[in-house]
Amino acid sequence: MFPFLPHPLLINEYNCIAHSYKIPNGLRNYYCIPKTLMYPSLKIRLMMRLDPGGIPSREVMKELTRFYEEDIHFDQGRILGSMCTSPDAIAREAYMLFIESNLGNPGLCQGTAIMEKRVIEMLLDLLGLDPNAPENLHAGGQMVSGGTEANITALWLSRNRTEKRELIIPESGHFSLFKAADLLGLKPVLIPLDDTFRMDIELMKERISGDTAVIVGVAGTTELGQVDPIWEIGEIAKDQKIPFHVDAAFGGFVLPFLPDFPEIYDFRAPGVTSIGVDPHKMGLATIPSGALLLRDDRIQETIGVRTPYLTTEKNMSLSGTWNSASVAATYAVMRHLGKDGYRKVVERCMKNTRYLAENLRSMGISPAIEPVINVCAAKVSDPQGVVNAMREKGWRLSKATHPPSVRFVIMPHVTREHIDSLVKDLGEIIG
Repeated sequence: MFPFLPHPLLINEYNCIAHSYKIPNGLRNYYCIPKTLMYPSLKIRLMMRLDPGGIPSREVMKELTRFYEEDIHFDQGRILGSMCTSPDAIAREAYMLFIESNLGNPGLCQGTAIMEKRVIEMLLDLLGLDPNAPENLHAGGQMVSGGTEANITALWLSRNRTEKRELIIPESGHFSLFKAADLLGLKPVLIPLDDTFRMDIELMKERISGDTAVIVGVAGTTELGQVDPIWEIGEIAKDQKIPFHVDAAFGGFVLPFLPDFPEIYDFRAPGVTSIGVDPHKMGLATIPSGALLLRDDRIQETIGVRTPYLTTEKNMSLSGTWNSASVAATYAVMRHLGKDGYRKVVERCMKNTRYLAENLRSMGISPAIEPVINVCAAKVSDPQGVVNAMREKGWRLSKATHPPSVRFVIMPHVTREHIDSLVKDLGEIIG
């Protein structure tokens, strides 16, 4: 019996015509309805019901296997449009060990809470914070679900701290910043990019007002991997006493391991009040795992709410209950790999990124910019058309808009052999 329909039907009793509903091939046997019910004017909604008596676990696992086979997996090497990758083995193991941990009620998970503190400390160190500087004595932060929650929380803190309503962001800013603006009642002030696709400093200066609550810069933009002039922005923010948040969701686990990167992008820059970073990207932790780092942890009081029925007096995060196994996963993989391990991962990704860029040039395709981190964007006349055509060949790419281009993210699961295959298929399409 199949509880996927308004009433259970046996597969053998009816012809399966699920293709009319655009159901994936591997699942069509589960979605079968009488052929006599299919009329163009008749709309039928397929809706799953909870089985009255349940089904054996082995049958459930068979269903899960079918669903799993419909997903595309990183280890297949066909995903070059995502900034996530396969978690490290030790991260997976740690995640399962702490599967029931919930830092929404930290008094019940004291070991996990200690790990969260240790992860924040390691990330502060990684991103340039000097713990002995007077302005850093209260540095801290919190683990979050990822860059979106980090950005929302950073802007929430800034709004409550300043009681102002304007948000300065570059045109290359992540879409989560617009979510945050909508949720928090902030007015986005978009700053155009210069000819290197970084936030234009002079235009930013012109658009700062007496109602500016926070400035956001990006260290590793989503589309091109570019890094805004963080030091220069920070000097202006500090001079005008405006909070400055750096979105390093992707770059935070790449830039520290580039030996020749010439600029300051982290807490070493003046004026930086917070940084968001995602261990579930190049940090090789499980998904989701993010962190918000604060130069002064005491500002979290501005978003605190009383929680008298929990083990702490206040909750100072966007989430209440949350699966905190990602804290253990992040702690485990950072302890396991260390700086040398991450340096090797980044070096391999950068070599493959440059290899792709060289192949693109040999095909007459110019990169939008020389790759700064392990993101390469190829300027073509019809980016969406190329993405669609490559999808037909089994690749999952994405497009960039500033400038219009096809975007490739060279994560640890992408090998040189995958790139060779990609370039071959790309050549057939672009011709």
